[in-house]
Amino acid sequence: MAALLNSCFTGIESTPRISSGDVRKRDAAERTPEQLYLTDIKPQSPGAWSAGKRFYIADDKISIIFQPGDNISDSLSGHDLIFQRFDEVPSVTGGGATILVFNDSRADGDLHYLVNVPIGELLQRERLDVPFTVERSLVEKVDSAMRDKVFYISTPKWFSAAVDKAAVGKRHIPVTVTHVEPGTYIYPLRVYFRHDGDAQEFWIPMTVGEDRAATRNFHTVFNFDNPRKRYPQITDDTWALITDSRVTIGMTRDECRLALGAPNSYRTIPVYNATVEQWNFDDGIYLIFEDGILTRYRI
Repeated sequence: MAALLNSCFTGIESTPRISSGDVRKRDAAERTPEQLYLTDIKPQSPGAWSAGKRFYIADDKISIIFQPGDNISDSLSGHDLIFQRFDEVPSVTGGGATILVFNDSRADGDLHYLVNVPIGELLQRERLDVPFTVERSLVEKVDSAMRDKVFYISTPKWFSAAVDKAAVGKRHIPVTVTHVEPGTYIYPLRVYFRHDGDAQEFWIPMTVGEDRAATRNFHTVFNFDNPRKRYPQITDDTWALITDSRVTIGMTRDECRLALGAPNSYRTIPVYNATVEQWNFDDGIYLIFEDGILTRYRI
């Protein structure tokens, strides 16, 4: 028994210890190039802010963050908020607080945003979000990284730049990014592009970063390489359906996933002598596969 315990103990002790750094390296190694792209672009830390730093105002609701007495224009959306300085003030709890002082060309005087954090602590933070705004420097960095580059778009949910309305696009085709502009507080980037030499311009919303709000990063909407190369077994006719986000009886699960994306949910239906799966999407769309082949669907 003693020998057995000693053997087990020795085995455990000889197991290499895995540090948090090792885990981060492993996770990075498992991520695709698309997932790693733009990860070096982050909001500027408040300690690096200087007078003149600009924030695009994405929503008129920003008026609620300013102090009583500030003379606020009726419509701020679409313009820039210009940072001036940090002022330290007493807080209601007796500790320190910080006033962010901004300027706006349509306001009579400065605008003041109170953050209940002492200025010393605030300047040590990695980031500081100004509600309802998009940091201009972040947009400029993404624009510099993506402008004039060709990517393969994987979402058909495009918007027409000419009329700023939703348009039906294609999947897995090459597009050339023309420029990037500020978007909304939730989706801070508008990525504009053209395809096939078409003069018409479109855009899609995108996020950037590593936080929970970054749900639509580059890898969810673009690829570096032509996905067609990874599926040489797919016929040209079927690929044409896929790029149009269409399916037809006889397509495989892989082909349907390429055409419509991953389902919101799926279930296996027990039947005699077959494996049946049902994939469910938004708006009542569903696909039914028998032994991996599409046999029924509703779109």
